[in-house]
Amino acid sequence: MKTILIGEESETVGRLTREAQSEKQLEILQSFQEEREALEYAGTQEIDLAVIDLDMEKADGALVGWELRKRCPDILLIYVIGQQKNLMDLIPLHPVMILEKPLEDEKIRYAVESAYLLSKRKKKRIYARTFGHFDVFVDGKPIMFKSAKAKEFLAFLIDRRGGTVSTDQMISVLWEDRPNDESTQNLCCKLVKTLQKELRLAGAGEMLVAVRGSRSVDTDKFQCDLYEMLDGDQGAREQYMGEYLVDYSWSENKTALLDRFLQE
Repeated sequence: MKTILIGEESETVGRLTREAQSEKQLEILQSFQEEREALEYAGTQEIDLAVIDLDMEKADGALVGWELRKRCPDILLIYVIGQQKNLMDLIPLHPVMILEKPLEDEKIRYAVESAYLLSKRKKKRIYARTFGHFDVFVDGKPIMFKSAKAKEFLAFLIDRRGGTVSTDQMISVLWEDRPNDESTQNLCCKLVKTLQKELRLAGAGEMLVAVRGSRSVDTDKFQCDLYEMLDGDQGAREQYMGEYLVDYSWSENKTALLDRFLQE
């Protein structure tokens, strides 16, 4: 994450980021003691995260946050505070975290990790919906698949959550009534090329990984309600109403597993 530091106590704020830098999660672009300089810089750079020390004498922490958002709409904010203040004006900014001094290593790591995960999520343009009917969205617009079979195959790959799928597995799921012969295998190759083309035209070509007879999805390239629920996201749990990839019969066993998962 491209990060700027804003605060008079550079030692305190620097400590916040030292460990994170060692883990390659942060790229510190610049450190500022005055908000004016920071805002001028933000107007010319792409910034993912700002760490703001609220103990600056002349600065209004909330105002700095709003001004940064004007220049970088998706910027994430972490605030550091050393003395008791009214923090109500920070709530509408939805900061990643407000850390109290003296800073604790565990809380520092948690704040930076939270910001890192949120940054990755914000940058993903592609969203796959598996609860209910299956759809894939790019920048909020659904992909209108011309091939229903290609769409089903993508759903199967997403269900595998990055696991590879062989030609034999494709045939057993998508054409269970056809013999596993050369004709059906050629059909699989054509289907993969069709899916690649449809995703590429929709601006989502990076989802699909096809190498030497195995196919998978790159789970880092998109968001998915299933993945979020399995990772413990409460919002995703609430979206699940007992229906999963309802258009495909091969998903029925997974639905039972998800129901059991939510009961545990």
